[in-house]
Amino acid sequence: MDTCIDIDPTTLRLPKNARTFALKVRGDSMRNAAIMEGDIVIMEFREAKHGDIVAALIDGETTLKRFVVQNGASYLRASNPKYPDLIPARELVIQGVLIALLRLSER
Repeated sequence: MDTCIDIDPTTLRLPKNARTFALKVRGDSMRNAAIMEGDIVIMEFREAKHGDIVAALIDGETTLKRFVVQNGASYLRASNPKYPDLIPARELVIQGVLIALLRLSER
């Protein structure tokens, strides 16, 4: 089922020139960050910092994880211990940084 949501940008305190997009969460890899399957995350196109939750393209697949920089190397970490760290074999492209989370009540 596709969902359409309408959000007043002032509610999220977004600047007028903010470049944002929304994703519907699938899976439970971020459950310990209180991000659950079916949630809607609002992402902003901007550079990620260590510890940010990001939507990232890693080796051809998009995922929502925490961005980690350690000893000059970048990788992705789930917020659920049953998932391993994702270390890119070829590429890691940050597509957006989490700025808001919406949980629809009809779930």
